[in-house]
Amino acid sequence: MGLNIADFVNRTLGEINKKDCRNLECIKNLIQKAIDFYNLKSYEEVETNHLGTIRCLHIHSIVEENILSKIVEVAINREKDLNIEAVYEGHVVREY
Repeated sequence: MGLNIADFVNRTLGEINKKDCRNLECIKNLIQKAIDFYNLKSYEEVETNHLGTIRCLHIHSIVEENILSKIVEVAINREKDLNIEAVYEGHVVREY
């Protein structure tokens, strides 16, 4: 954990080259990178069916949910009220 959350978000968004974080896919990609970077036990599951692709986030602990929520908050610069539940459109499974 060499970077604080704000530094991680800024650096990662620079690598993704997508500064438009009103796009939910951009934020989902940022969350996936955070899970890998911070070695979290949470994970994302992708399901494809006749309606399309659904990305579901499985959260391991309250601490991890708080970290991921803070990442979303920093990424959108508090421009609108967006949280993990809204990013994944309700497809969040809490395993704690």
